[in-house]
Amino acid sequence: MCSLPSVILLPGSFVRAELYFPLRDAVQARGIDMHVPELLTVRQGPNDTRTPPSMYDDAAMIVSEVEKLADVGKDVIVVSHSYSGIPLTQAGGSLSKKKRRARGKKGGLVGLGYITSMVPALGESALQISAGFPTESQPQVTIDDQGWMTQANLTRSAETALNNLPLSEALVWVQKFSQHSAQSFADNATQLAYADPQIPISYLLCENDLTIPPENQLLGIQMMEEVRGKPVKITRIPGDHGAMISEKDKVADWIVGLAGNSK
Repeated sequence: MCSLPSVILLPGSFVRAELYFPLRDAVQARGIDMHVPELLTVRQGPNDTRTPPSMYDDAAMIVSEVEKLADVGKDVIVVSHSYSGIPLTQAGGSLSKKKRRARGKKGGLVGLGYITSMVPALGESALQISAGFPTESQPQVTIDDQGWMTQANLTRSAETALNNLPLSEALVWVQKFSQHSAQSFADNATQLAYADPQIPISYLLCENDLTIPPENQLLGIQMMEEVRGKPVKITRIPGDHGAMISEKDKVADWIVGLAGNSK
């Protein structure tokens, strides 16, 4: 019997991987090998003195993470959340199992998943995409002299990112938010992984999301379908933007389903 693919889940902007560990643990408890790498564009605390990395640095990290698993023969599904839909789209084009096999290599990408994610057109950046989102539901962001962005109003962030939770509970989570590279939001996508019609694509549409509202999620889905000439498999849940926290079990069900249906 063939083993199930490994899953790489990419965090969104401003958040460390640890916020996704409860979801990771729930998926792993059901027999799926799952990894949550840190985005390079998220600051790793006050002692992190790096120049803020680019979106392309995140994309290179994704390529490296997929190749580490694929080189030992693993099939891989990569799932994005929010901002990370952009570096995923940038990174995934050369990683498919079919393309790797043609180069004499084992394993490879067998699916892409997007959880309420930004989906770029060719040449589009996170800044350009987010310009189409409702202003009143976006975080209030400041940028320091080094080029790190901070969500300056945590109450607003809690109310718009975790609106399915009581405010007091949501605030506990957003107080764990980090800083994020401003440069990464200005970087344009130069490759489109979703253009490959041979890579199955699934999208978890979060119907209560205020940050990336359902209508904006659907615009990204429709664009992918037009470019690839094939439908995207859509699953809807009553999730907010932080569904990995507020709707953890539903998101876990979806990820387990992706892995189970990939064969």
